[in-house]
Amino acid sequence: MVSAEMVKNLREMTGAGMLECKKALEEAGGDMEKAKEILRIRGLAKADKKAGRETKEGIIYAYVSEDRKTGVLIELNCETDFVAKNEHFVELALNIAKHIASLPENTNKTGSGEDVLSQSYAQNQSISVGDLIKSVIAKIGENIQLRRFVRFDTEGFVHAYVHGVGKVGVMLDYTAPSLDEKSLRVVQDVALQIAAMKPEFVSIESVDPEALKRERRILTEQARQEGKPENIIEKVVEGRLKKFYQEKVLLEQAFIREEKKTVGQYIKESGTGVEIKRFTRFEVGGA
Repeated sequence: MVSAEMVKNLREMTGAGMLECKKALEEAGGDMEKAKEILRIRGLAKADKKAGRETKEGIIYAYVSEDRKTGVLIELNCETDFVAKNEHFVELALNIAKHIASLPENTNKTGSGEDVLSQSYAQNQSISVGDLIKSVIAKIGENIQLRRFVRFDTEGFVHAYVHGVGKVGVMLDYTAPSLDEKSLRVVQDVALQIAAMKPEFVSIESVDPEALKRERRILTEQARQEGKPENIIEKVVEGRLKKFYQEKVLLEQAFIREEKKTVGQYIKESGTGVEIKRFTRFEVGGA
C-alpha cells in the first residue's frame, strides 16, 4: 500500500511530481530506494529528450576556496530566466564549480563543459558530472548545459566577483603583501572595472603579439586610405595604438571611479602593493 506520506517523502527527496512519485512507488511495491531508481531512469530519459533544446539564459557562478588559492568560474545555461533563479539550478552551479575545484586534473585549466561532463562527480563517484546535470534537468524540466569554465590555481590569491543576478562574472589572480581590508577593497574595485569595461589584457606587455600585429595592420591600412603620407603613417599608428591600449588593457583604462586616473595609477597610489597577474571575465552568452 502506497501512502500519501510515502509519496510526499519521495517527492521531497527527488523533486519529481506527485503523480510520478506515486506511480514509481506502486511499480516498486513501496520500496523507496527502488522507486528513486525508477524515477532516476525515467528522469534521465526525459533529460536526453530535452538535450537538443536551446539554452540562451543562465548564470555565471564563482567559487573560491577558503585559502583563496583556487578559484573556479563557470557559465551554466538554461532555457529561461525563471529557471536561472531556481534554487536547484543555482545549487547545481555550486556543485559543479566545487567539483572542478576539487580535481587535480582541472588545475589551471580553461575549457568547455564537454571537458568536465565525463568526469566522475567528486561528491558521488558512482555518477558523472553529466549524470548530475541530467538529474537536475529531470527535476526542473528544462535543458541545462555547462558551457565553459576556468580554474585558477595560484601562489598569490584569487578573488571573484559576480555582478547582479549572475549575468557577468570576473575572477582575478593577484599578489599582495597581506589580505587586509584595504587590499581587498582595491581588488574588488578592479573586479568591478573588468566587469564594466571589458578589458582583454592586464598590461601592455601582456598584449597578445598576434592581436597587436593585427591591430597595427588595420591602423596602417586605415591611415593609408585616409590619404596620410607614408612618412608619417608609423607615427599616426603609434598614436592610435594608445587608444587601443586605453580600451583593451586593464592598467591603461580610465578608472571608473575616478576617470582622471588609470587603473594602474589607482592601484599604485593605493599603497597596498596589489599586483594583478591575470583575470577572466565571463558574460552569459558572451564570447
